[in-house]
Amino acid sequence: MPRDVARKLKQAFSAAQDEAQRKAAVVALLRHSLDLGHRRLSLKRLEAAVSCGAALEAEDLHRCADLALRISDPRIHARLALLSRQLDGGRRLSAL
Repeated sequence: MPRDVARKLKQAFSAAQDEAQRKAAVVALLRHSLDLGHRRLSLKRLEAAVSCGAALEAEDLHRCADLALRISDPRIHARLALLSRQLDGGRRLSAL
């Protein structure tokens, strides 16, 4: 069932007609991964959301950080720190 949801969300992203739909789809994919507890995939999807300029809730970053910090890989932690700085610098978090 979760794969069906992810497939539909990916299709929504691919079929997006404009930037707003694309951003909504990428955030939906991120939140889906967060809900399932995907550690690396959540970080990858957070990176995608940041790169397309999606506005994120602070909770999205915090949930992703909680998952990513459970991985004992300094490269993952460095990617998370970079994303955090990018979000803070661009003030793209909507609920601080």
